Amino acid sequence: MRTVGDVVALHRPGAGDERRPAWAPLEAERWSVWLREQVTGGWREGEWDAQTLVFTGDVEHPRTVVYRCGTAACDALARAKSLCTTCAKAQRVSGLSMKEFKAVFVPVRVRTMTGVQGRCRVEGCPRDSSLWGLCSSHASLRHKHLDRDPHSALEVWVAGQKPYLPVDSCRVRGCRFDRRGPHALCFQHIRHFKRHPASRVAGAGVPADWLDRQAPYLSVHQFSLAPLQPLARLEVLYALQQRDARGQKIDPHATRQMIARLAGAAGSVTALHADDLPGRSASNIDALLRETHRVVAAALARFRGACPAELATLDLTELGVRGKRGGRTSRPGDLDLAELVQPWLRRVLITWIDETKPTTGEVRRAHRACVTAARALALRPGGGRDEAVLAFADMNAVVDAFRHLPRLDGTPMKNKARNGLMGFFFKVLDYGRAAGHLGGMSAYFARHPSHAITPDEVSEEDEAGRALPEDVIYQLDDQTQLIGRGITHGRMTPEEVHEMCRSVYELLRDTGRRPYEIAALRLGCLKREGKEWTLIWDNRKAGRNRRHLPVTSETARTVQRWLEVRAKLDLPTGSEGYLFPPAGENGRLRHMLPEQVAHIIRAWADREDVVLLAEEFGPDGRRVPFDKARIFPYAFRHSFCQRHADAGIDPDVLRELMDHRSEATTACYYKITAKRKREAVNVMRLHTTDRKGRLTPLSETAYFRGSVQVPFGNCTEPSNVKAGGHACPIRFQCVGCPSYHPDPSYLPAMEDHIRQLRAQREKAFMMDVDEFVVRTMDDEIAAYKKRVDQMREQVEAMDPQERERVQEASAVLRKVRAAQAGRGAVALPMPVVRRPRVDEAGV
Repeated sequence: MRTVGDVVALHRPGAGDERRPAWAPLEAERWSVWLREQVTGGWREGEWDAQTLVFTGDVEHPRTVVYRCGTAACDALARAKSLCTTCAKAQRVSGLSMKEFKAVFVPVRVRTMTGVQGRCRVEGCPRDSSLWGLCSSHASLRHKHLDRDPHSALEVWVAGQKPYLPVDSCRVRGCRFDRRGPHALCFQHIRHFKRHPASRVAGAGVPADWLDRQAPYLSVHQFSLAPLQPLARLEVLYALQQRDARGQKIDPHATRQMIARLAGAAGSVTALHADDLPGRSASNIDALLRETHRVVAAALARFRGACPAELATLDLTELGVRGKRGGRTSRPGDLDLAELVQPWLRRVLITWIDETKPTTGEVRRAHRACVTAARALALRPGGGRDEAVLAFADMNAVVDAFRHLPRLDGTPMKNKARNGLMGFFFKVLDYGRAAGHLGGMSAYFARHPSHAITPDEVSEEDEAGRALPEDVIYQLDDQTQLIGRGITHGRMTPEEVHEMCRSVYELLRDTGRRPYEIAALRLGCLKREGKEWTLIWDNRKAGRNRRHLPVTSETARTVQRWLEVRAKLDLPTGSEGYLFPPAGENGRLRHMLPEQVAHIIRAWADREDVVLLAEEFGPDGRRVPFDKARIFPYAFRHSFCQRHADAGIDPDVLRELMDHRSEATTACYYKITAKRKREAVNVMRLHTTDRKGRLTPLSETAYFRGSVQVPFGNCTEPSNVKAGGHACPIRFQCVGCPSYHPDPSYLPAMEDHIRQLRAQREKAFMMDVDEFVVRTMDDEIAAYKKRVDQMREQVEAMDPQERERVQEASAVLRKVRAAQAGRGAVALPMPVVRRPRVDEAGV
């Protein structure tokens, strides 16, 4: 990989000329005219001076990367939301924390150069200020005076000075310093000119081309386009204006460094070859250089009349694709169109992107879907190039390609993901037809109901596996001293990072909230009412904010412990209202990102010294290692739900804890394994009764397959079993049917049904219905009550061990039927089921 210095050297005159584009003089002139037409007049008024070619950043502008120094007593400017250079050096040797330093340090203000241009502070002096608010002449006198009297007060010295006569400024465009000497240059530019060969020729003047490409003295918030050649100035200015139009920030420091690198290159930014540009790195300068080259190259392609559909790659930023946050994306996104050999498919994809303005993620998925279809069509007769002759068999070939599509790494893809990609292909195709871009396409090349991909069959064991076993969570608890080690987070110390990561993990484990919900917790997320604690969080996925979750005092102590550490931090600007700050200064980030939460958990689990053992044993009789790939932030939400379901929480309360609208959604988060279900059936089948209350034990096959679950028991009536419980010949009057076989697991449902029947009877009585209707309800209530009483007596007559087995089996079977029946209520909060740590138990 070449460095940027190599790039500049490559494009100096006489080096690498074969890599430069062949610019004809007439084309270069037309390119300059085109750029002048595209450049916006009046851009960044008050910051950009088109006459001097100098950009002076306004610290108040939200999209200019220049800030005031964070030290309270300093008025200097800095290029980051931290300290200026002088204060940063002082802080490193002060021994103070960043927060303390900002509050107490007082810089030597008379030696601080603010970079703000004004008149000399000597009364009556018309010359421009340069240092200490003095013109260059008075500043020179002040330097000499300080050598004699270092403790001299500036104000006292200024009061005794006389003003100078007006003098013209330096000949360099935009330079505010006074001219001097025969060349009419300021002191700094005289030094620069002495390095030029013309300075050594007696009587030679200053060359016009040298003078034209000299930048004035620049402060931290300024840059100048003067060092560039005229065409490159227009190109860089155009690229900066395009960057500003996308909502990106203008960084004067990075721009000034980029201009310095381009100053020695050829007269055009397009002379830089893409292969010679710096690779991706964390440097803002490298990124800005790559972006400038990309924007100018795309503009040149448009100037030359290139059609986007004919280009080998597609620049997403040029088409106005939206980013994750909804605005126009600012990230480079070259889309490879080489495999889209069908012209109509390439054209309709580009049109869909250009006209619908999808997000970058949607573009990537649509592109892969179209590439998959292009590969399938390329194997068909004619290669699918002529849309007018495409047939139904061609569409079948495309769908078959999606049915067997692997992931990018070659591993199998789930059918749900395949269906999603195929849906994007049809979305692009349908839009092309509806918008009239595929008017000549064959009507036979269309989707048919048979063009569907069957969803994957997911076993209950697989679903249950998403929750981490409690024993694995206990092992993680015993190794929390390792979490966050080796991770950096902004300016936080390693111990502060450890405390933050530990708090994130414990909140994930104890609350079951989603990763982004933990990352975006507010500072006041903890509320106390009496002895109970409540966590206040935002369910952005469902659009329900300020939700309340009861938590234990242990979880509250986790938050309080982190708040004590957080109070000592030097927080990034804008993060003051959030519990977990972002990793660094960024105007758009105010709290930790979910990606950072995932990195914390992943880095911890992947450590070699974090040993986790599964519940299974190997051939040698030892426990096998636990699959660490199963440890990710969202797994703790499944574990939270599974933990509370195993503790006997009823489905409606569990749904409230998970903040779901439907119990069916909650049921997807916890499962009863096949082994536990069989054990429960083997216990409960021995306690089934008939409608008279007599014990009628059923075989496992009869209980599980020869019967169907009805709301208040099992039904063995053949026609109803065959219909899945939807064809009762006596209209679900179960208590009077000989095929009705309840067991103790249905007791809560039967009691609830009795209460409903009584309420219906009172309503019927108030409606003055016929007597037989009320009599029928009374008989049904009496029959159900008799059955409940008999079953209660049978359970009470069991020995304690058998009664406990029946109660555990009843809880398991009720959870299996949770999606259909969830009755009763459990008072909140439910405690977190967790083994006490050694230091907490006092052992």
